[in-house]
Amino acid sequence: MPHLKIQTNLPIGKKSQQSLLRGASALVARELAKPADLVLVTLEPDAVMLFAGTDDPVAFLELVSVGLSAPRTKALSQDLCELVEEHLGIARDRVYFKFISGSRGMWGFKGDAL
Repeated sequence: MPHLKIQTNLPIGKKSQQSLLRGASALVARELAKPADLVLVTLEPDAVMLFAGTDDPVAFLELVSVGLSAPRTKALSQDLCELVEEHLGIARDRVYFKFISGSRGMWGFKGDAL
């Protein structure tokens, strides 16, 4: 069950939020070859953030998934940067990532452990 959390200091309207969430969910499902019905995407707009000494538009993305490998992170970084740039207009040098490979036993779904 991949989880992508997107935080940004930009305010985002409801319509734009839904568009970003749908695009991010489809991207993660495609890139990780996971069923879309197992992908969770959360969005935290209007967060108080400072990066590189400024509060210019910035985004922080954290992706956690079972079996996520380091070689996959380069392509994911590029694709997620494009998504953020397209939907939020945030430049690539203002997008920061954290990738985490979780073990199956540390996830739960439908009241049970995976």
